[in-house]
Amino acid sequence: MKAAPPQGTRAARRSWNDLLPLPPEEQAPPAPEPIPPGPLNTATIETIIDRLADCSADWPQAERRRSRVRRILNHLSQLPGETWQDRWTLFENQVGDDRLKWRVRISAEAPFPGSNSEIQALHAAMGPLLALDVMRPSYPWITAQRFAFWKALSRFRDPVHTGEVEQALIRATSSPVQANNGLLTLGRIQAHTGKSIRQITAEDILELTTQMPGRMINFSRSGLNAVWPALHGLGWISHESGAMPSRTRRGQRTAEELVDYYGITGPCREPLIHYLKVRSASLDYSSTYGLARNLAGVFFADIQKHSPSQQTFALTPQQTADWKSRVKFKADGTPRRDAHAIYFAVRAFYLDISQWALEDAFWAQWAAPTPITYAETRGYLKLRRTTRATMQQRTRELAPVLPRLVEAAEQALRAAEEILAAATAAGAGNSIDVAGESWKVFRTSDQAPVRIRRNGKDRDVTFEEDNAFWAWALMETLRHTGARIEEVLELVHMSIQPYKVPATGETIPLLHFAPSKTDTERLMVASPELVHVLYRILSRITKDTDGAPLTQRWDPAEKVLSSPLPHLFIRRYGAGPYKVLSPPTVAALLNDLAKQANIKVGGSEVRFTPHDFRRIFATEALASGLPPHIVQVLMGHASLATTQGYAAIYPQDVIRHHRTFIEKRRVTRPTEEYREPTAAEWDEFEAHFVQRKLSLGSCGRAYGTGCQHEHACVRCALLRPDPSQINRLQDIIDNLEERIIEAEQHGWLGDAEGLRVTLNSAEMKLAQMYKLQNHLDREVVDLGLPRIKK
Repeated sequence: MKAAPPQGTRAARRSWNDLLPLPPEEQAPPAPEPIPPGPLNTATIETIIDRLADCSADWPQAERRRSRVRRILNHLSQLPGETWQDRWTLFENQVGDDRLKWRVRISAEAPFPGSNSEIQALHAAMGPLLALDVMRPSYPWITAQRFAFWKALSRFRDPVHTGEVEQALIRATSSPVQANNGLLTLGRIQAHTGKSIRQITAEDILELTTQMPGRMINFSRSGLNAVWPALHGLGWISHESGAMPSRTRRGQRTAEELVDYYGITGPCREPLIHYLKVRSASLDYSSTYGLARNLAGVFFADIQKHSPSQQTFALTPQQTADWKSRVKFKADGTPRRDAHAIYFAVRAFYLDISQWALEDAFWAQWAAPTPITYAETRGYLKLRRTTRATMQQRTRELAPVLPRLVEAAEQALRAAEEILAAATAAGAGNSIDVAGESWKVFRTSDQAPVRIRRNGKDRDVTFEEDNAFWAWALMETLRHTGARIEEVLELVHMSIQPYKVPATGETIPLLHFAPSKTDTERLMVASPELVHVLYRILSRITKDTDGAPLTQRWDPAEKVLSSPLPHLFIRRYGAGPYKVLSPPTVAALLNDLAKQANIKVGGSEVRFTPHDFRRIFATEALASGLPPHIVQVLMGHASLATTQGYAAIYPQDVIRHHRTFIEKRRVTRPTEEYREPTAAEWDEFEAHFVQRKLSLGSCGRAYGTGCQHEHACVRCALLRPDPSQINRLQDIIDNLEERIIEAEQHGWLGDAEGLRVTLNSAEMKLAQMYKLQNHLDREVVDLGLPRIKK
């Protein structure tokens, strides 16, 4: 990023600093009030053209664009208005926010109307006019343009402070692209407000997020996530939060707001509102919002649109038939996949009113025959079976390739860590070798991200390592827990709880999941692999602080912000604050990981969603022999049918488990098979882990089953080796090698072949032990307790 150009010293050079006084440095930034129009807002065309010549040193090629500037002003002067701002506002209303329409209209008066060169020249001529504050376009018009002079506008108005912002962004941000986008966005704000970069306030930035009808600004792409902490760190904006607040986040809407959003008027508005209030008592907000969308938006708003005089819920057969034909397709003409959900909502609405009318006279006047028959809702069962079959087939395709995804994640993390470590050790200005290529390391400060460059291409290795770690951590946590994505993102420091088995005194780590979809909390045993992942997460987020940072998580479904808690899945961008990962970020990380793994099934690349790991977890748990009602508790399902629908059962599993295992269980508990587990069953479940202790580790056989390999533990794939028994296993391997030599000498070829199989399995177990030992040899993290900073 280039430094700001030096300020001119000649008295003839006029810059924007001469026209706008800066606020006193010792005072806080001014209140968010609009400043008066600039002096050129009422000037003549010749005065504005003369000013271009005065400022040509601060705005390159300004004088060369005089003819196009004159053409723009001549066109505006034909419109009524006392100021250039009045004329421009009228011109905006005529052309709208179309990117080309305004230039095409003005270029019609040129010698070569409509030519690309003429249009591009007009495009560039807007820069001097906006820099001189001749007029101030609206945000909808500004955001529709693709001007390249926004940074030049900032440097023209205030080159010194623009340079300070650029340097602050280089130190703070983790992405040069984001820093550049932030400067472009600041230029747009200055063009709209008439201020210089030093006069921009927090309210000016937040106004950008609210003055764009029909648009939702992307804070990351706009660079505001980088600009806000930079300006806050410089002390130029005063706000209670150093993090960019989001005015686009809207909390839960009331029933009145949900109904009014669809423009429903007339007497039917009140019963719709009352119905949503009654139903919301037993629904979460996302379900209430969906009910309002289906009932008020898709159904009755459409009825009122085609029948404006509709005053009741009683529909004629023709109205019903017309609406059913329309609801099958969306506004863009594509088929609607959730038509049955809308049918259910409408039918339930009419049946509820009819039932409530027997108890409350208010509903009697609104009771009417339902336009949806019972037969029309039966198609949902077929759709649900088709959806379940599709999901189970997807699970059967993804489960076999999951180990390849795990291996790809581990390799990507190791490679990113090695590159970051090599670049950090080499230091700025030195070169490192990456895949046989020489890359030069550059870093602006010790706190700035580490970047490498080769042939003009930059790589932020700090950001790459961060992405690789969180992709690996998310994948491991999801596949070892089978938890919902919102449950994983809500894990906090206190979610890891120790449990001591009363019989043996052994401590087992448990993972606590807070209430989510079914409003029930649950505990599950954390495997050693999962504990290792959680400890690495804690080590990462606590290395720069005394404890886990307190963060708030925005729930996009419930539209609420959590209390400050020590969340586990948090990350920071540059010098910004820690933030909880969002579901879109998780999806992007998993997609990038799958793309790197290049896994193909049936010739097509596969993608993993967070819910895919949940289905695979349930399938493998049931396939290993775990009772369905135990899996139901582990998954947090309210119904056993939901658990059974998650599992993709294979044909051989149906034969082996349904005909043998289920029948055996029915003999002991024929009438209480599917129920909540008792305390005795949980004790039996926990004792199962104690009984699997072996000399080389522990047995991973399915719950409630005996050994099917005649206790040939070295050969068994279910043996979970213990790294502390490496010497014992090495002795076994040495003994096997000696026995193989002896068997070959005596011609016992059958024994020799069996011993080689055992030797091969033992060597694989030894490799697993060394791999586990490498994880255990890493620095132990003192978890401690989260502390609230005062």
